[in-house]
Amino acid sequence: SSGPMHSMALCNDGSLVTWAKNDDGQLGNGTTLASTVPVTVVRTGVLAGRTPIAIAAGYSHSLALCSDGSVASWGLNSSGQLGSGSTTSSSVPILVDRTGDLANKTVASIDAGTYHNLALCSDGTLVAWGSNDSGRLGNNSTINSPVPVLVDRTGVLSGKVIASISAGGLHSLALCTDGTLAAWGRNANGQLRNNTTTNSSVPVLVDRTGAL
Repeated sequence: SSGPMHSMALCNDGSLVTWAKNDDGQLGNGTTLASTVPVTVVRTGVLAGRTPIAIAAGYSHSLALCSDGSVASWGLNSSGQLGSGSTTSSSVPILVDRTGDLANKTVASIDAGTYHNLALCSDGTLVAWGSNDSGRLGNNSTINSPVPVLVDRTGVLSGKVIASISAGGLHSLALCTDGTLAAWGRNANGQLRNNTTTNSSVPVLVDRTGAL
């Protein structure tokens, strides 16, 4: 997975390596020193005994989904993008909070945007956390959240089963099993594709006339 400032790789033995810029600890090796070669992410803390199965690189932070359904994060935390309940950055992995909307949930997939993240759970629950500028968390708010919050499912996502997710720089997408696509967040350049350029803090349907 590659972010604008750093890259990550997950190895088949479960080890994680990162490289490039490290001003905010996004390499996860306990330092803030940049590296032009891969370095190993610290596994002696919250990742001890856990097996990473997926990774996602944000602008200056990193995520790792583990086989037990937990999510670890590290790097810049200015907007709460580490999901730990604080805005304190970390150069080593810490766990995303699971006492609120992720309580008793098993995360199945993750994606990282510039300063926000998405997580899809095995029961279909969709959560987001971090920066909420332009409503990119999809919870009918524009207030940042340092812990996962539920994406609004009362509108166009009501009754739908989400198959996959993607976090853009300032917006988010969800693909449903019926082939529909929902989007929310920044829309200044029409990235929500709902025939407007108005931001949306709740999911709206991507227009499927024309090329779709």
